[in-house]
Amino acid sequence: METTTEYAVLERDRCTAVDLVDAALRADGHRVVPDTDRLVVSGGDRVLTALLGALVHPTRQYRRYELALTSVPGHAVLTLRHADHGAAVAGGPIGAHRRRAAWHRVTALVEATLHGGGVLLHRTDRLDTSGIALGDR
Repeated sequence: METTTEYAVLERDRCTAVDLVDAALRADGHRVVPDTDRLVVSGGDRVLTALLGALVHPTRQYRRYELALTSVPGHAVLTLRHADHGAAVAGGPIGAHRRRAAWHRVTALVEATLHGGGVLLHRTDRLDTSGIALGDR
């Protein structure tokens, strides 16, 4: 199951939070493309990962995330989730382990960046259950 992580910041700090996270992810080697109310973050080589799967070096394995910004009264929420990877995330158990490790590294980086910038209120991790039938929940 995929995890979604939410970072709450004060409403007045929302632009600062996005700028901090953008800079930290770029410094970590990710490609960051701004879109309307979200950032699309990717890293690694999609073609190489699709062709070689788990044989690709972990730092070159393709990964893609989406960081969306929403506002609620009093604070803003940055939501980090896995974006659609398609077939480029092959690799079986080794690939899955690498994706989880990369996810934990990115969530820790975002949390440390927001905390270091003094804008983080709290972090919430949620399991994505959208693909599970109601009887299985």
